[in-house]
Amino acid sequence: MSRQPSSQSQQLWVVLFTTSVAMLVLLGWSFLYIEAGTASYVIGQVTAVVLVVTALGSGVVLRTGWEPF
Repeated sequence: MSRQPSSQSQQLWVVLFTTSVAMLVLLGWSFLYIEAGTASYVIGQVTAVVLVVTALGSGVVLRTGWEPF
């Protein structure tokens, strides 16, 4: 049985994590159509790094149960 988020701050972390993962999936799909070595490719890589850090950070917060708000 799945565990429901217990507080509003935990729900916020779930939304942030889900959004980051969804954006990573879409960005990964777009890499199939971006030509390597172009400015768009570099921007995509930088965006991927930001999204990975955000997803990992929110995943850690969800795992530890930290509630800052």
